[in-house]
Amino acid sequence: MSNTPSSTISRIRSHSEPVVGHTKMLEGEALLKDMRAYRKKIATSPEAARKFLVELGVLTIDGKRKNLIRG
Repeated sequence: MSNTPSSTISRIRSHSEPVVGHTKMLEGEALLKDMRAYRKKIATSPEAARKFLVELGVLTIDGKRKNLIRG
């Protein structure tokens, strides 16, 4: 699998849990409220936070930081 941004986004989308009940795009205060609620959900435990960071692609499954910038 390549490490291009589009393949990373595709991987995250294919392995992330589906968001149930969200059928329209949120805007303004509704979007901010939804983002705050999601942040609280992710911050409830170290395991939830680690899972989010692994899905985001900044941590390995072992919990080590990935080197995202190559030069």
